[in-house]
Amino acid sequence: MATGPTIQIRRLEATEVGDAVEVLSRAFQEDPGAVIVEPDPSRRPGATAALFAPVVRWAMPFGHVSAAVADGQVIGVATFVPPGHDTPTEEELDASGLQAAVAAVPDAAARMSTMVEFLEDQHARAISGPHWRLEFYGVDPAHQGTGVGSRLIATGHEAADAAGERVWLETFTIENVRFYERRGYRVAIEGVVPGSDFTLWGMVRDPQPVPWRTSEGMSDALRAQRSVGVQPRQPYQGSIPLEAS
Repeated sequence: MATGPTIQIRRLEATEVGDAVEVLSRAFQEDPGAVIVEPDPSRRPGATAALFAPVVRWAMPFGHVSAAVADGQVIGVATFVPPGHDTPTEEELDASGLQAAVAAVPDAAARMSTMVEFLEDQHARAISGPHWRLEFYGVDPAHQGTGVGSRLIATGHEAADAAGERVWLETFTIENVRFYERRGYRVAIEGVVPGSDFTLWGMVRDPQPVPWRTSEGMSDALRAQRSVGVQPRQPYQGSIPLEAS
């Protein structure tokens, strides 16, 4: 009986940022957040790819951007950022290429800026103290529903659990709310995005008990993080070079 490709969960490489952004753009094509950013579906893939790229580059140095890879191709991405870095500064995003993205898609960038202001207001109101953030999380539509996403998201959950810290995320669909609730999240705040009819849910996941595991019994998610020797509170070292993506 034929079997599908072996799917590896590992740290995203700098040379794969472009591929990761394309996956995220496809995964978010019908997401309300992407619709707000670019209402025209024909322009949406280019706009989201341009605006997602600086955020992925910004997250890379923290060591918790994970990829699902099948036959050498990136098919899923989860960008977790650790406590102390849950919100990028303007300087950090500029260093990651934000101004070039804004110049490429100025109207979409303006809409995204307005939406992000609302997201950050909800974020500040709903959670304080040390916490992780799941910034982007998406699986190529061709591989959704296969369990890849659950393996992928576990990378950040296990790192946060090991540190005894919470995780924050935002989502725009009730289907996603249910998905995240099954993985330990709870709704902390909700509201309608200004200028739209779309509801935003902010969700928090409290740390879960972590049983002691030998390296042989360690999940692929935790092994992917420990193999690169990163620590949860790694200081910001600057974005990856733009040419790497």
